[in-house]
Amino acid sequence: MNNELDQPRFCADCGLSLVKLDTWCTSRNCEKCGKEVFFVRRSEDGGIRVEKGEKFHSPPITLSLDPKSGGQFTKYGLEGFIKQLFLGHKISSENDIVDIYKKIETILDKELFNIDCISHCDLETEAGVEEAAKILESEGLDKYRYNLFRSCLLRECYSSIEKGEALRAAYTAHQAALFKEYSLFEHHHLKEIIWLGYGCYVDLSKNEDITEQAAKEQRLIKSAIPKIRNFDSEYLYALVNDGSNIRSRLSISGIEENTLKALLEHELDRREKDREESLKKEEIKIKKTANSIKLWGFLFTVANGIILAFYKNWIG
Repeated sequence: MNNELDQPRFCADCGLSLVKLDTWCTSRNCEKCGKEVFFVRRSEDGGIRVEKGEKFHSPPITLSLDPKSGGQFTKYGLEGFIKQLFLGHKISSENDIVDIYKKIETILDKELFNIDCISHCDLETEAGVEEAAKILESEGLDKYRYNLFRSCLLRECYSSIEKGEALRAAYTAHQAALFKEYSLFEHHHLKEIIWLGYGCYVDLSKNEDITEQAAKEQRLIKSAIPKIRNFDSEYLYALVNDGSNIRSRLSISGIEENTLKALLEHELDRREKDREESLKKEEIKIKKTANSIKLWGFLFTVANGIILAFYKNWIG
């Protein structure tokens, strides 16, 4: 039996690869040897050009919201992937509903059976499901707890369909869909995307009407803060209260005098609050030390009393 490693990787006639490439590529039959050869032909706009009679091949793709997975979505690609997450399996006709629900239940159960902390639970019984749900909640595995409920509801749904109980089937299908959404919102990367995306949107909304001059002043203020914090409080107090120009003495330009004064006042106020907080902490520390000393003094007094009493009893 020939080993695949012994097979040639390149065509001896045209020099192209006889093995499918690990990237987007095209293929055709070699004109001389007739074997299928794989190659990349770039178009003028940077894409891949495929000519008549050629096949187009794509590499294995893993779609994930994890930035470390190696791929990166375009705006429309991300939108399509999120839709796929929420919409899930497409149902082409009403006759497919039961089969689809059974397949989803099987997928969910397979995932649940691989969770060690509930491996001993019998998920075919109501008691086993209740026990598993409590364990998953205590372990902080809410995503799997919601999937457990969804699996149970899907079974209840298709069982109701098979029994002809339309209202029960509709209700459980609705509940199963809700638990699917709950589960999706426990997705770590989706949570981060929503939160960080919201933060970016807030910043954009706040700054969309900002003038170029205001934006420049914001940058100058940020760069001035470290410089201001290098001066001692007495000097900052003098700058704020002596009525003279502040900018020239700090060698800061581009920031309005009133704005700069407000920055210095804010810095003085911040330092005062820090000082008060430090004093409070020191006061608490002193009180704890004093209470400790009092306690030891009390215990020392009690110990001396006990020793004295024993001594008196001993000497009669």
